[in-house]
Amino acid sequence: MQVRIFLGTGGVGKTSLAAATAMRAALQGAKCLVLAIDPALRLRTALDLSPGAGQQKVPLDVFSPKGELWAALLDVRTTLDRAVQQYAEPKQAETVLQHPIYQALAVSLAGMQELMAIERLDQALKDGFETIVIDTAPSRHALEFLDKPEFFTQLVSSPLVQLVGRVYRFWERSPLATLSRKSVELYSRVEMLLGAALVRQILDFYSVFFSIAEGYADRARRTASLLRDPRITGFLVVTTPAKAARDASYFGQELAKRRFPFQGLAVNRVWPGVTLELPAGAPALARDTLTWYQSISRAHQQAWESVCRDGAGRI
Repeated sequence: MQVRIFLGTGGVGKTSLAAATAMRAALQGAKCLVLAIDPALRLRTALDLSPGAGQQKVPLDVFSPKGELWAALLDVRTTLDRAVQQYAEPKQAETVLQHPIYQALAVSLAGMQELMAIERLDQALKDGFETIVIDTAPSRHALEFLDKPEFFTQLVSSPLVQLVGRVYRFWERSPLATLSRKSVELYSRVEMLLGAALVRQILDFYSVFFSIAEGYADRARRTASLLRDPRITGFLVVTTPAKAARDASYFGQELAKRRFPFQGLAVNRVWPGVTLELPAGAPALARDTLTWYQSISRAHQQAWESVCRDGAGRI
């Protein structure tokens, strides 16, 4: 089992490299999934995927592949629905899926994209994929798909949240409920802010959803452990010559701080050098163009050499 995660800012060719890496793994014999957790549709364009479809098998017959290449764009609702149906009791799953808070949660809650990225990775591992290549959002904030699940796990593990999740329904039916609410200043303030009906809906939903949330937290911990194992996972930073030193330093430090394995730096869009000599009578525009190209190429080569020379010590 291998997981490769591509990081980088926008416009550096990250999606193309992720797709090419996945294709190479499939041609070498692996059952491979390339998964875009970015809301944009770049992967669909790169692999000519059918619009609206979920996980798709990419035809590679012309290459006589030994393995399989599959591609998917992260669908938050589908991933969340699958988790509920898979890990909840049938009656509990039906209650959760039809609850109005769930309907809003699945489509509008900030952070669901990042939370479901980890769940989708766990699902891909259970589906038997031997190699998983992840194309992250084109941003320096791409690591949020690692940070937010850990924050959620800590939240679910907190004693207060566990207490609310486990005892709310009993408490709501108890004759002490009204007295207790009036005695809890925090609850009263939240009711005033959001309205009593909405607060009760939220707490009622969470009391049903809580065991599913606990299960998600357990899976997120397990997946994070796999992502920290350098024998399984490698994070690759894709960059360009102008951004190479900066991106290597930034992403290298951020990955080290989170204890995730930095595997390599791919410097993309490097202009190759040319040794072309124009004839004596060549137009001035042609000479100026060649001079301009050669100066850019030299700058790219210098940036590449600097990263090769200094990158290992800086990261």
